[in-house]
Amino acid sequence: MQGRNSWTSIQGGEQSAEFSCYYGGMTPPDKPHIYELHVYALDKMLELERGFLLNELYHEMDGHILGQFTLKGIYEN
Repeated sequence: MQGRNSWTSIQGGEQSAEFSCYYGGMTPPDKPHIYELHVYALDKMLELERGFLLNELYHEMDGHILGQFTLKGIYEN
């Protein structure tokens, strides 16, 4: 199940919500850039529909997070 990415924003080209529900890879700028991957262990399956927004994900996870981890990496040309 995938949520909507930032392609629907002005910076992302204002793509349709349907087209914005796919992973399209990273698009780093021309300078060092930090990427973060957030992983959560939950005590329930989430009830979200395709194209959900990030705040909907956080609302569904609220009170159900057993553990979490963040991995950060720096992309440099």
